Amino acid sequence: MTGLMSVWRNSTFKRLFNLNSDEAKGRSCILASTVLSSIVTNITGGIFYSGYLLEYGITIVNIGILTFIPFIANAFSLLSPMILEPIKKRKAILAASRAASYVIKILGLILLPMIVKSEVGRNIGFAVIVFVSSAISALFSAGYSVWHISFLPESIRADYFNVSSAIANFIVGMVSLVSAVVTDAFSHSEQRIQIITALYIVGLVLALLDVLVLCLPKEYEYQHTTAKPKLTDTVRLAFSQKKFMLTMWIMFWYTFASNLTASVINVYLLQDIGVSYTFVTGINASYFVFFILFGSVAKKMISRFAWFKTFAFAVFPLFFTYVLYSFVNSSNYYWLMLIVRLTQHFLSVMIQITYSNFPYINLPPGDRTNYMSFYTVFVNLASLLSMLLGTGFVDWLGDNRVPVLGRQLNSIQILMLATGTLLGLLAIAVLKLIPKITPDKE
Repeated sequence: MTGLMSVWRNSTFKRLFNLNSDEAKGRSCILASTVLSSIVTNITGGIFYSGYLLEYGITIVNIGILTFIPFIANAFSLLSPMILEPIKKRKAILAASRAASYVIKILGLILLPMIVKSEVGRNIGFAVIVFVSSAISALFSAGYSVWHISFLPESIRADYFNVSSAIANFIVGMVSLVSAVVTDAFSHSEQRIQIITALYIVGLVLALLDVLVLCLPKEYEYQHTTAKPKLTDTVRLAFSQKKFMLTMWIMFWYTFASNLTASVINVYLLQDIGVSYTFVTGINASYFVFFILFGSVAKKMISRFAWFKTFAFAVFPLFFTYVLYSFVNSSNYYWLMLIVRLTQHFLSVMIQITYSNFPYINLPPGDRTNYMSFYTVFVNLASLLSMLLGTGFVDWLGDNRVPVLGRQLNSIQILMLATGTLLGLLAIAVLKLIPKITPDKE
């Protein structure tokens, strides 16, 4: 028992989440929120979201459109500084906006199919619901990032992102896996839509709990350099900070490359490849194991090579995984998709920990709502453009195939090869940019 107490006292977890200071309490609330919001996202989004829409007759192209609508709505983040900067205490308005966004989206998706029966009406209704909820989130979500950065000083970020990601991925993975098993159990039953709807109801309850948890941390005073925020400040301030902007371009490129198949991949796996909810979710759920096994490796790499070089070293091999991913089909997915996705899990440990710090790594000390709003809009613009291109390409090519190195590839396979190529080029570019993006010594 004494040994266990000694391990606990000296553990990274206790140092981060001991509840003995306002900062540690804040980190504990952020962790709880990360877990809750991730569960909500996984059981009301991703493959369950695609399956839910498929059940109501929404096509793959229209699902793709619904998937990138939130990224259009994120343009409202540009207005966030004008709304939030004059407010000294933002907790109440942040909580109200977060609750409204959750309720409109989740409850709206549940009720709309019961009220609207036409295919066109449902398409329009789903689009409106997703847009409105996303716009509300975009207007206010930057406020949470600015608030929470006070709890994450540079000295503990690697440990925090490592531990919090491992815990969140474990809990989220287990919940999602159980949900997938239940959904697959009713795969040939008329009750499957009721099962997914029940998951949405659970998601709404957890979403409101997430809002309550985020009301608990202490709110600090915010720094300003402009008396009256302007719409142009968000762009002007960001482009005036060279290292911050170069970091944003790295995030833009990575996000763009990673999302080329995001709007269509789940439908492709369910309909064309024939994978089950349980198989996909089981692979995703195993992600936490890689944090447990390789989180310390990621920390050592960051300590030795710093943030950007570690990121580049992990991103470059993704090129080979996406080449292999393009070979996955209905007869080999059990083993080939497993190899591809588990390899990506290993690399993603380093990528997630480093990428999570990028918004903060060259973040100036003042006017942070402006910078975080710019980050939100800029990165979401990358997702939007990528999904537009990916969905448009799938719609344009249709069922046709293109010969590539002696193989007949469909649109998704071509997009996978494009993703791998862009990520490989990004890794090389980051290594060349390191002298220009390394943070200044404080």
